[in-house]
Amino acid sequence: MQLLVLNAGSTSLKVTLYEMDTETRLARATVERIGKPDARVRVRGGALELDVTESIPDVSAALARLLDALTAGGPLDPSALVAVGHRVVHGGEELIAPVRIDEAVKAAIARHARYAPLHNPANLAGIEAAQARLPGVPQVAVFDTAFHADLPEAAFLYGLPYEVYLQHGIRRYGFHGPSHAYMAQSASEFLGIEPRRLRLVTIHLGGGASIAAIEGGRSVDVSMGMTPLEGLLMGTRPGDLDPAVPLLLAREGRSLDDIETMLNKESGLRGLSGISDDFREVEAAATAGDPRALRAIDVFIHRIRKYVGAYAAVLGGLDAIVFTGGIGENSARVRAAVTEGLVHLGVALDREVNDATHGLDGKFVVDVSTRHAPTRVLVVQTDEEKMIARDVVRLVVGPHAARTKLAGGAIPIGVSVRHVHLSRAHCDALFGPGYELTMRRPVTQPGQFVCRETVDLVGPKGTIARVAIINPLRKETQVEVAKTDAVTLGVQPPLRESGKLEGTPGLVLRGPHGEVALDHGVILAQRHVHMSPDDATRFGVADGQTIKVRVEGDREAVLGDVLVRVRHDFTLDMHIDTDEANATALTSDSVVGFEGVQR
Repeated sequence: MQLLVLNAGSTSLKVTLYEMDTETRLARATVERIGKPDARVRVRGGALELDVTESIPDVSAALARLLDALTAGGPLDPSALVAVGHRVVHGGEELIAPVRIDEAVKAAIARHARYAPLHNPANLAGIEAAQARLPGVPQVAVFDTAFHADLPEAAFLYGLPYEVYLQHGIRRYGFHGPSHAYMAQSASEFLGIEPRRLRLVTIHLGGGASIAAIEGGRSVDVSMGMTPLEGLLMGTRPGDLDPAVPLLLAREGRSLDDIETMLNKESGLRGLSGISDDFREVEAAATAGDPRALRAIDVFIHRIRKYVGAYAAVLGGLDAIVFTGGIGENSARVRAAVTEGLVHLGVALDREVNDATHGLDGKFVVDVSTRHAPTRVLVVQTDEEKMIARDVVRLVVGPHAARTKLAGGAIPIGVSVRHVHLSRAHCDALFGPGYELTMRRPVTQPGQFVCRETVDLVGPKGTIARVAIINPLRKETQVEVAKTDAVTLGVQPPLRESGKLEGTPGLVLRGPHGEVALDHGVILAQRHVHMSPDDATRFGVADGQTIKVRVEGDREAVLGDVLVRVRHDFTLDMHIDTDEANATALTSDSVVGFEGVQR
């Protein structure tokens, strides 16, 4: 079972080939200086070693060159290729999980190029080249921003007028998601502690650099922002910057293109040192006493230490600090300087072990802290491509394997988190007359989407803040909660089909413009499955019937009373609430098996 991971840049293409049964990397291949007559082509895998310069006009030609080499003399077996995974930098709020690529996904990637103009167009060119070269092979996009998709509002909002976020989606998104996820997973495995019990600061230091606060396996804060420019000092990017700086430069005559080039390609270590964006060269110059190199490294380390302290405060303490990336893995100097003076956070570095750790020499994780230090300091050999490959396999191979085992037919699961459907009148009362809700991301069913706006639910005993709104507006407001939510709120809603609101309890909805006191409308939504007429024919069911489904896995179960809803524009999808999902270990990546009509 072979899988390709592609990372397409504006002038480069990187391809990694994996055998996913054992997660073995079979080959790596790159083309640099695409569009130049002396593009460099390097391929290493199996007995094949290629390092030549030749003319490579574009990404399509680069991919063709690498695939030909990997197939003719290398380990690539096209008949064993199950998928191609593409690293895509920006998915915005719309693309928050690995997704099979179709025309709609490509259009969304193109839309989000407004946030990542140097990256998304190149990623899209790589996708289209792979589709043309490998027709029929599933193509999957994995997004740098996805791991940070659940950042709390306090972490992702900027101090701009809230309307700027609602109208333009301007917020912190974060990047290096596969690397931070890999660090968190590796730390959990190495320490033998479940992710849900860990508080981690993960530090990716390479040409690009970012730091994340991870609690319970989830990113809760991240240094990079709407674009990769924010946060730490990097090879050619300045990191945190007073927004008045580019404004001043523009007023003094610099063009927007010049400023963008300076911020992306001429700043950071390169700009401060005047030497290079390669940390190894700057570090060598600093060791030789070059004052600009010393200054650049001081700024670089100061930014990292500042973020470590800030994120320790966000997390309420630390269990481990995790370093990765070319600098994080290889520079003992940086690790020592960053962790110096953090005794109050439980950090104590073993200088001898740290100094001896220059690259991991085949190890995946090294602990460079002293034996009894409360907070561990780990060095992880990151593998973003492997993390992308795992995500692709889970999406393409996992559900496919499940479908082949479920003889009665497979039904995808959609876990329905607490949410609100608003009427026009109540939308006006909560957000202002004539207010139009803005889309954050679409949901499974066509024409529906999660809004950027949220409301608070206020019950007799408690409040649940920032509850999602699902558009479009309805004739009557409906609040769907799980049983545990109902206990928190102090209400006793019945189990009901959507829209059947007679005799249901109410509560108070609180929005930025006002409040609405509902006298009814709160329900526990009956589990149900949406399907098209073709799906209904295939399963042999009709609208309004109830069916049974089988849950396989660690918490095998049969769920009955699943209401069937059939409509021409429905997509096959079964909705259960969070309590039911937790009880059966189901997620929105799961499928269940059709067991037949309930008699």
